[in-house]
Amino acid sequence: MLRPLFLSTFLAVLLLGHPASAGIYSGPTDTTNTVDGAIASNDPRFVEWANVIDETRTMFGPRGSTTVNQTGGFNSLGDLNATEIASGDSPGYLTVLFPTGIGNGSGADFAVFENGFRFGTNADGVSGLFAEFAYVDVSTNGSDFARFPSTALNDGALPGGFGTSFSGFDVTNVHNLAGKHAAGFGTPFDLDDLSTDPLVTGGLLDLDNIQYVRLFDIPGNGSFLDSNDNPIYDNWLTTGSGGFDFRLGEGIGIGVLNATAVPEPSSLALFAIAGSALMLRRRRKSAGAA
Repeated sequence: MLRPLFLSTFLAVLLLGHPASAGIYSGPTDTTNTVDGAIASNDPRFVEWANVIDETRTMFGPRGSTTVNQTGGFNSLGDLNATEIASGDSPGYLTVLFPTGIGNGSGADFAVFENGFRFGTNADGVSGLFAEFAYVDVSTNGSDFARFPSTALNDGALPGGFGTSFSGFDVTNVHNLAGKHAAGFGTPFDLDDLSTDPLVTGGLLDLDNIQYVRLFDIPGNGSFLDSNDNPIYDNWLTTGSGGFDFRLGEGIGIGVLNATAVPEPSSLALFAIAGSALMLRRRRKSAGAA
């Protein structure tokens, strides 16, 4: 039998070896957090959804899918194993296009969905998440991509799981990584977070005209880092549909909250009428001159 003093010390060490308290960010289904509250898939603020996967700007990892699914099925980016990471293999990434594009409006401009599920609880009783994270990059021209600054403050999985391949992770310590919310809830991204990025200040990225969003898988063994060089942990190593999972479709892919500004239909109609009238005047003038 463990003596009481030893038992209490053992429990303290156990708890300190894992994220012991909730962070400031939202949980898997928390829609009320003022920093990065989840957005439900049926939220009426969505104005359009990503509708094409750009196969010329997409690469699956060695353990991922081999073909792009444009019809609503899952595209799994592939979770690199330790040997592949040590060899410098690139994680999988996937790039999507939009009917019009994403503009920089007030608050979150788009949200990314994944199929994670709640598992375990953190020290504050908030649900953990079976998580597969991805970096989020955006581009105007398809060549120059800026990456959202991210935060990941966990040092491992929550207690009570089965290793790191099947455990819950405390996503209240995670910000600006796709996949931090449960299925049916999108992770919001605000383009204002990129306002000081060198690509923006250098004129290569127009935050009012985002045409491409790239999801770049993160193998979650700690080899990949957040913006402050903290190791990122998620469920690793996953097999089968390993790595970040994405599928096109309304309510399941990437939803746009602020679309690129385009002329209103009424304005387009006025332009068309004015153009027709101008052409008619020119024809009459030409006929009179003849």
